[in-house]
Amino acid sequence: NPGTTESGNYAIYAMFQQMVYQDGGSDKQKGLTVWGETAVGPKSNVSSMPYFVGAGLSYQGLIPGRGDDLASAGVIHGTFSRFIPGTTGETVIEANYQIVLTRWLSITPDIQYVIRPVGNSAVRNAFVLGAQIAVNF
Repeated sequence: NPGTTESGNYAIYAMFQQMVYQDGGSDKQKGLTVWGETAVGPKSNVSSMPYFVGAGLSYQGLIPGRGDDLASAGVIHGTFSRFIPGTTGETVIEANYQIVLTRWLSITPDIQYVIRPVGNSAVRNAFVLGAQIAVNF
């Protein structure tokens, strides 16, 4: 309802990650990590995406000589509120590769395939190319 307010909204969010394969000694961060996440915002009259789930894999040091780089792939799915007409859910399949250039600078190109953008089957699926530059101080 446009122009109205609602109080008492909340969401529950959980995430896990676990390294399942370690490449090198126990003090090394290189290896394969699995991760998953979920969120529930049960007040669907307020939350535009009350249900969300995702899972994926990340591998640090996949390319020899690039031990700090991080390759990742994952799938996320969110269900839109039943109060938003003409929508159901949206799924995103994503792969990216974080290239660590220095201790303080990295760039992460990525590709995404969005299935049913904005939760509407009338909207064509989309390929999305992007990049993120991170400066850490």
